[in-house]
Amino acid sequence: MMHGGLSWSHGKPPTIRDFSVNLNPLGVPSFIEELIYEAVKVKAYRFYPDDYRDLKYKIAEIYNVDPEMIGVFNGASEAISLLGRGFFVPEPNYQEYYRSNVYLAEEGEEFRYPLQGDKLIVSHPNNPTGAALKEQEVTLYLEQGKFLVIDQSFSDISLVPSFVNLVKEFPNLLIVSSFTKSFSVPGLRLGFTIGNESKVIEKRSIPWRINSIAYYVFANLDVREVRSFFEMSRNTLGKILDNIKRISGIKFYKSFAPFILAESSIASNELNKKLLLKGFYVRDCANFVGLRSTHFRFSLRPDVNELLEVIDDILRNRNPEM
Repeated sequence: MMHGGLSWSHGKPPTIRDFSVNLNPLGVPSFIEELIYEAVKVKAYRFYPDDYRDLKYKIAEIYNVDPEMIGVFNGASEAISLLGRGFFVPEPNYQEYYRSNVYLAEEGEEFRYPLQGDKLIVSHPNNPTGAALKEQEVTLYLEQGKFLVIDQSFSDISLVPSFVNLVKEFPNLLIVSSFTKSFSVPGLRLGFTIGNESKVIEKRSIPWRINSIAYYVFANLDVREVRSFFEMSRNTLGKILDNIKRISGIKFYKSFAPFILAESSIASNELNKKLLLKGFYVRDCANFVGLRSTHFRFSLRPDVNELLEVIDDILRNRNPEM
């Protein structure tokens, strides 16, 4: 599949331990589950959503920005699809971006993403490499009057700085983000934009793009709970990264995100065939521009070291001399 993730079977989600999907290692917070139950209890699904004003005010309060700068969408992917074309995109990068021009990032122990062109979109932290943008380079690019879209869908739960604080100073900056990854609810679709272009993009969207359950849940968040949960998430990610099991024969790229890009000695599709037999699955990254057939990405779930032990066993059995 294009974005990773195993297919459902007979209308039900898979039971394989799927490390190809990037979500918060802490899972779904209890306050989100409580709001889902509450939304069902009050039968929010019986009502059309309104103009999403309360939701926009809630997002603005969480990020301390003007509500007029907020646009809301059916996931970050919808917002991205409405941006239009003409963008430069450094590769490898999230595959939903419309690419008019591409160029390769600099590969090393970590990937580096220089900012080129007059109109650019890039993820931060980067999906799939986990790399972070440099603050000085972002500011310099914006000071030159160039238009920059930064997809921060994972930044709330990653070890990277947020660039939301720059939207007031730079009208040529647009932030795209999402709550679905941060709260581990990809089926509860909500994406949003922060910046002067938000209203322009919303005019291209359809009405009722966010269903009433999602609207109820996210419009009723407690800001203090959200901020506390994000901080706890970043602390947890730091501990997981510090304790990740290192495997001989695997290259781990430096990551600031809740996932890691790695490269093994065998093709990732072959690795996945063996992993599936043992109840695991990772993201084959062969279809990302700039990556090789041996690259794969795995999410940093709490049981990630179990996955790595299985991969280690697979590689050792394939190469007994290791």
